[in-house]
Amino acid sequence: PSELSKWSEMIDMGISQYMKLHPDRFHRRVRRGIPQRFRWQVWKAAVRLNECERLPQPGEYPTLSQRENNWTPLIEIDISRTFPELRSFDANWQQRLLRVLNAYAGFNPHVGYCQGMNFVAGLLLLVSDSEEESLAVLTCLMDSPHFGLSGFYKERLPLLRRYLRACDKLVAETVPELREHFIKENVQPAVYLHQWFLTLFINCF
Repeated sequence: PSELSKWSEMIDMGISQYMKLHPDRFHRRVRRGIPQRFRWQVWKAAVRLNECERLPQPGEYPTLSQRENNWTPLIEIDISRTFPELRSFDANWQQRLLRVLNAYAGFNPHVGYCQGMNFVAGLLLLVSDSEEESLAVLTCLMDSPHFGLSGFYKERLPLLRRYLRACDKLVAETVPELREHFIKENVQPAVYLHQWFLTLFINCF
């Protein structure tokens, strides 16, 4: 009850305003967990959705979501592999996810679609229960200069490569014996980090 009361107070003030006035307190509360009823409001504020410059126009979603593009066949293959252990993520949710991913690929053909995006978009859809808002937040995460996550999924995966190098250095500094063991067994960082990074930590490490 006390946590709900604190979050209600933040919501009443306006999450964006609260984040600016009390950033440390906001982060502490987020780490303790956001109550489900407020989660989507907080996520939209956290990605600064109202500041994103390039988003699909109102009314553009139906066309983007239904129009086939170069990535539609790949998306169709991957949607059945999204949250396979989650029974509630049934054929209906898969079709909703297909539309969101298809819309993003059509909206930003420079990125299109890459494996891993299905888990990110799928989680947004589960939390929001809104296809259009999921597309807006996904677009903000991918294309906003604050986040720029499209670098994980663009051709040649430039941001993923940078993260793999950084993590390899971190392992070398903190657990060098483990890194030597991996080298001896010919286990490359991409083998155990690839899926973890591309799904933004949704899949287990």
